[in-house]
Amino acid sequence: MDDRSLIAVAEQAAATAKVLRCPIEGATVLYDDGSISRGCRLEFVDPALDQDAISNAIAAGRSVGAYRPLRVGIYAPVAHGLPELSATALLRLQAVAVPGLEVIFSSGSGERVVRSLAEMLAAAGL
Repeated sequence: MDDRSLIAVAEQAAATAKVLRCPIEGATVLYDDGSISRGCRLEFVDPALDQDAISNAIAAGRSVGAYRPLRVGIYAPVAHGLPELSATALLRLQAVAVPGLEVIFSSGSGERVVRSLAEMLAAAGL
């Protein structure tokens, strides 16, 4: 699956998001075995219960036997810049991803930006 398709599927997943405070968010995870999983952002009245799209996609993949994320697409229509990943999502990816994992970001403007997990972890001080 190419980067454009990863983002297109993430955009479809975002349509199922339940949000109260943030923009909708969807993620597609491509695994080293070729399988994919999708996830969406879920927000609740108590923000401590919120779930990000990547974590949901990882859980969905694990439930069907996919274990090692290879590449991730994330879509969220933010007003400026690109979607941001929480420290929780970054640490979950770090725990299960293959070395060299990259994340493709899209805010719906047509631009896609690729960042390595290692780069994002370093920038977040993790």
